[in-house]
Amino acid sequence: MNTLKNKLLFAFVCFGIFAGCERDDICLSTVEGTPDLVILLLDKETGTLQNPSGFSIRPIGTEKKLARNTGDSLPLPLQITEAITQFEFILNTGSENENIDTLQINYQRQDQFVNGACGFRANFILDEMPIFLLNSGDDWIKGAVILKDTISDETAAHLGILH
Repeated sequence: MNTLKNKLLFAFVCFGIFAGCERDDICLSTVEGTPDLVILLLDKETGTLQNPSGFSIRPIGTEKKLARNTGDSLPLPLQITEAITQFEFILNTGSENENIDTLQINYQRQDQFVNGACGFRANFILDEMPIFLLNSGDDWIKGAVILKDTISDETAAHLGILH
């Protein structure tokens, strides 16, 4: 009799735990997090895609280069605690005539509440002047064109870098 009471009590406790669980208590892996800025490298004269030779990108403050995407677009992570992120765009990486342009990407952050379990994600809006060239000299980057000013997903490119 005592074991039957224990089993019933255990069943009610388990039911209470599972019944009290709401959909918002679990952050599903299908929920998208903060999106990256997606860039294209475009020829300044023709506006067509052109990946320069020996090209790499390094975030300022680290020696780690970002993984080179083999496709036509490159995802760049933006800082969520700042309104700017700085990158070194490196041409002819590792050669004697390595050329580094340091770019500052300017944007505004907007937080979006996803749910109780996932919390917030950041979306970004590019400033009217989205890039600022920090170093002067033999600049190989000639400018930028905004392709999509709101960064809320990674389905399309947001910024074209002209070179």
